[in-house]
Amino acid sequence: MTPASAPVPIRTLDRWRHLLKPLPITIDCPTMKMIGGDFEPPVFAGSGRIVIKSFTEIEYRMYATPSDSADAFKRLAKQQKDPYDTSNTFRLFATDIQGTEWAAGWTNPQLGETKTGIWELWGELDSLLTSASGRWVSQLSSVELVFQPEVRVPVEKAMVTVTTLDDVEVEYSRRLAKQTVQVLGSEIEFFRTKDGSALWVTATSSKALPHPCTENWLSEPLRILLGQLIFPRLVARNFGDGRAQVWLRPSPRRFIDSGIASLVDGNPFESKPDFWTLYGKLLEHVANTRDEGGHLNSEPHLITRLYEEIIQATQGSRWVLCLTLASVAEGLAKLLMGPTPLKADFVEKDLSALRDHTQTWDGDARLKRRILDELTRAETKTVSSFLGDLRQGGAVTAANVSAWRKLRNSVMHGNLVSPYSTREEDQRILDLADLVHRLTRVIVGIDARQQPILGSGLVSEGHA
Repeated sequence: MTPASAPVPIRTLDRWRHLLKPLPITIDCPTMKMIGGDFEPPVFAGSGRIVIKSFTEIEYRMYATPSDSADAFKRLAKQQKDPYDTSNTFRLFATDIQGTEWAAGWTNPQLGETKTGIWELWGELDSLLTSASGRWVSQLSSVELVFQPEVRVPVEKAMVTVTTLDDVEVEYSRRLAKQTVQVLGSEIEFFRTKDGSALWVTATSSKALPHPCTENWLSEPLRILLGQLIFPRLVARNFGDGRAQVWLRPSPRRFIDSGIASLVDGNPFESKPDFWTLYGKLLEHVANTRDEGGHLNSEPHLITRLYEEIIQATQGSRWVLCLTLASVAEGLAKLLMGPTPLKADFVEKDLSALRDHTQTWDGDARLKRRILDELTRAETKTVSSFLGDLRQGGAVTAANVSAWRKLRNSVMHGNLVSPYSTREEDQRILDLADLVHRLTRVIVGIDARQQPILGSGLVSEGHA
């Protein structure tokens, strides 16, 4: 319970809880307009509605009058002919019956019926954005995220609810609901709603965790740790001066049988301290990474993108899963090796002598070129050799390296794996996933020798 002397800080998203109600939700919009390029007059203007159909889908339907029928039809036809040309894409703006102005983003509208000059347009939306200000907006420079459906993470602090009738306690409940972590000078708070329908995350901004990157960075460790495509459904970017921007975004569906993609083996509750240590280390690594120009990286980190590939591969065949795990392990190893090629373990004078001998050899020119190319590659350390070095240091195991060498060489050359589960092959896949997890820990600065060996089983084709 918060003491009376310490008022509960205002959360901007408390005022937008209605967007989290049971779906579908219809937002009636008496004013809608669709534009083309910047500073152009609307191509269409009218009214309609936005429908939040599910966690993954937002649609709209608009009944509009074109400003110029011939030009509007030409624009629609051009967009349909070449949907990949972004200059053909429209942007939708809408004002709902409460007066909230929504920027609905880019859209490729479909044309429905046209009656008495009214054109029916409909399509899908990637997000809804609005601006907020006033007393109901947080005064802290911060971000707020709501994940729905709820993301299950281990928390420590309990929420106690007491119900009384005529001053007599009739019901008492206690549930773990809150976790606070400190990362790069910011306080990040995770807490569950009373009904268990959503996970809320708030974080103060700082020089190391600034706008607008932090709202994206905060969920990247969750995707890696939990093996799910976890993105926030509601987002508030609080500027600290009574202004904020609020987004509603689709949430990707949750996958089954994706535990092998999880850095904590799919069960965060069995590794509470490890979970939050890893979360902090992953977030630090993401936030400290810069692009080639030394700028903040607002796009997902390479590690996050690689784990996203594993997550999606778990929904495919065993061959696809092996191919992805082997490729991800190679990508992580190269990240550890760095941008500058490492020298191989071969003696330089031996390589030079062999090159001189090959160059003077008077044989098949194509074979000679191939041998010289192989000698060039031999001058730098291979991923296989680098993994062998890590095994010598104890960061990865012999089983990890053996599984990668066997499966990588097999699947990369088009050889299929069995669509059915066998003890030997399942263990090899688990060893390969364990290699991915150990390499991840090494990258973020955690002793990979403490990484537990995966123990979850695999199933047959299509549900690996």
